[in-house]
Amino acid sequence: MNSINEKYRQMYISSDVKFYTISELTEMLGWSENTVQKLFNDPKFPSSDFGRIKVVEAHALIDYFSKKHLKQNDGYWK
Repeated sequence: MNSINEKYRQMYISSDVKFYTISELTEMLGWSENTVQKLFNDPKFPSSDFGRIKVVEAHALIDYFSKKHLKQNDGYWK
């Protein structure tokens, strides 16, 4: 049982820092670039600017998608 917990912990807790760009998320999720761009522009989405490129850290992305977000009438997610 303890080895299962350790395996789970290693899967989600890592010292490696990985950032994803809009184009990488477009490819990973299979969504249009316009949809992913809207997601990155959402104030509640954990993106950052790296120079002129918008990025999201992998753990923040996992955390964001682990919670339910409802679409509002103005096009942003809750």
